[in-house]
Amino acid sequence: MTEFLIFALIGFLAQLCDGALGMGFGVISSSVLLGLGVPPALASASVNAAKIPTTATAAMSHLYHRNLEWSLVSALCIFGGIGGALGMLLLTNLKGHLLTSILTFYLLLVGGLIIMRGIRGTAPRVLPSAWKRSIGFAGGLIEGIGGSWGPIVTTSLMGAGTESRYAIGSTNFAEFFVSVTVFTAYASAFLLGHWEGGADWKSVALPVAGLVLGGLPAAFFGGMLSKITPKRALTIAVGLLAVSIGIYRFIAA
Repeated sequence: MTEFLIFALIGFLAQLCDGALGMGFGVISSSVLLGLGVPPALASASVNAAKIPTTATAAMSHLYHRNLEWSLVSALCIFGGIGGALGMLLLTNLKGHLLTSILTFYLLLVGGLIIMRGIRGTAPRVLPSAWKRSIGFAGGLIEGIGGSWGPIVTTSLMGAGTESRYAIGSTNFAEFFVSVTVFTAYASAFLLGHWEGGADWKSVALPVAGLVLGGLPAAFFGGMLSKITPKRALTIAVGLLAVSIGIYRFIAA
């Protein structure tokens, strides 16, 4: 019971951060599971399973608080799902030191850019339609490989000039569909006998249950926090979190 409550607390804090800033749940949850010795493929599948109820709740919260830009949401859902399924198939081939180094450099660079924009109060730029699709595909690919959707998509959208509230809300909303796609791809591969290691799923049942139970109540508040937090403060907070994740990945590598 103590272990379950610890995971519930981790899930609550991680989802509160994710719902308000557009990233955090996947990175924190994956790090905890990998730290317990869970194989990368099983950790990714488990985190995406935990994300389905929490991101569904967060999506409804952002919908209620009108933090969505629908053209952006549709592009992220479609191309994020495609990238997620492809990433799952390429997991064993692309997971490695080079990929981690690239993502770390990207988060540090874009996170720093977002912080500078927040401090200077730079006006948002219009994001071309092609970039919405590319960002969604890249985020889904990284999610499927075993990385995290939020740090890539939220930072990319804000780095390209999307207003923080809509970048966070649209990212959270689309994340639900991407998580369903990635988890379905893992489940299908396991049932068809193309994924080894799935028999160990019972080892992560308790952590996943704790993450879900803790994450659900926190997901209700994400949309409200993104809506009421001043734009400049929210922008700087997202940038700081992106840089922190980048530093963490660098140290862990």
